[in-house]
Amino acid sequence: MSLEGLRAWIGEVERKLGMRTRVFLVLSVIALGGAGAAIYLAIDAREDSVSESDVQALQERLETQIREAAAGTAPATPEEPAESVQPAPQPEPEPEGGKNGGGGGASREGSGTNSGGASAPGNAELKELVEQAKKQKAELEAESAGR
Repeated sequence: MSLEGLRAWIGEVERKLGMRTRVFLVLSVIALGGAGAAIYLAIDAREDSVSESDVQALQERLETQIREAAAGTAPATPEEPAESVQPAPQPEPEPEGGKNGGGGGASREGSGTNSGGASAPGNAELKELVEQAKKQKAELEAESAGR
């Protein structure tokens, strides 16, 4: 082989190696950016997550409100007076069979007062409590976003 042929071959190898190096660098930058984004999202998710104690406190509060509603007393919440809560629209009661065919599937509230199926006022009170919980969750999310 001549010296000119070897120089041409080495030049071709250098061009291929340069292209591979650039591609490798671009892929490395993309991988580092993706890893940085994943770390940021993981930290953000950890900060925005609800702790187990928050869930337990909300669950206890809802259970208390359900018991008070079942007993016929007005639920006492320290944050909101009972008059400011707007009742949720009540759906029309379904026939005894219901959609699920079982009838009374929503009566599992643990108090044992509704053994034959949930009454419409009980459902409305539960829906009202769920709406209150959703509003409070939205307020907490707004607070945490403001931090």
